[in-house]
Parts: sequence; structure tokens; C-alpha cells
Amino acid sequence: MTFEERATRADDGVDELLDDASRRAWTADMTVRPFGDAYLVSCEEGTQFVSLTESDCSCDEEGVCIHRRRVAIEINRGRVPPPEARTVDCQGCDREVAASVAGEPPFLCPDCDLAPGDIVVDAQGSPDTPLLVISSPGRPSDVVTVPDDGCTVAEYPGNDDQPPDAPVVECVYPQAVSTERAPRRYVFPVTRLVDPDEADDKVTAGSGGE
Repeated sequence: MTFEERATRADDGVDELLDDASRRAWTADMTVRPFGDAYLVSCEEGTQFVSLTESDCSCDEEGVCIHRRRVAIEINRGRVPPPEARTVDCQGCDREVAASVAGEPPFLCPDCDLAPGDIVVDAQGSPDTPLLVISSPGRPSDVVTVPDDGCTVAEYPGNDDQPPDAPVVECVYPQAVSTERAPRRYVFPVTRLVDPDEADDKVTAGSGGE
């Protein structure tokens, strides 16, 4: 899902929430797109360069120009990322996410960004067999080696249809946790793990984890 799709538009009543100058900016025929940490605004006069960090626009208008107003509205409505962020594809699904310009991968949306303590199920296993996440998403599947096997997570049987750059998390089966010995750890691409509440729709017959 893109920023534009998420913003589509709940436009009913928006004009009523804006002052006159902002209403003119919102209803004007303009297109805003990110350009580094700034923005390009295409309009009847051509294309204007807008930098919110420097409170600057390439137009000749004095004060807060219509182009800067439009960029601010687009950001507030979630149609474009803020200056300190950029849009990238989530490495766990097809959605676009806002990522820090200085950030490092993996880039994940809230639904795919698993954390230690989360309960999930294997989409290729049983929906009645939960897994406990014990690590944050890390390196891509094609560079992480499956313990005691030698192949990468991406090469492991059952992961052929998973993106090779999908971040890997470590999991354990809660029923195997014991005070007598450490449970065996399994590595999965995040794309293969689903929320238990969605398991009935997404889980297919297949093998368990690595």
C-alpha cells in the first residue's frame, strides 16, 4: 500500500479544517514528490523546489508561499514522508514505509517489524503451533546460515518462494522451553511468519521451521 493509497482521501470536510491560505494551497492543481530531504512541487508555473528544513522555496512569493503550505499539508495527511524520512519498500510486504534518511536496514512496516516476545505462527506449519520470537529482524535470508545445516535461510527447503532479502528472526517453540536445557533456536524469514489471529487465512499445509 502506497502513501497515496493510505491517504485516499478522506477529503470530505478537509477544506473546512483549513484557513483560507491553506485551503487555496490544498485545492490548487499541484503534485508533490520527495527529492532527497526536500520536495519538488509541480504546478502551473512549473516545478518549484521546496526545503522545509531551510524554510525556503524557489518561487518569488514572500512569507509562507502556497508551495510550502501544500508540502506541509501533504506531510500532515501522510501523502509524502517528512523531511527526515524517505519512502522505501517494506522488506516483509509490499507496503511503502517512511524510513529515516540516516537509518539502516532492515526497513519494515509495523506489521512486519517483529520484536522479542511476539507470538507468531509459521505460514507453512500448523496454525495451532505458536512460535516465540526471541530476536529482532536482522540480516537478509540469503546471508544467514541455518545452524547445523550449512545452507542459507533463503536456500532452506520451504523458503524458495520467500524474498531472498527478507530479514531473519530467531524463534523457539514455547512448549520446548525448559529450565533443564536451552531450547533449540529456529531461524525464519519474517515473510514466513504470521500473526496467530490471521493464521486461518494465511497458513498452508507444509513443514515446520528450520
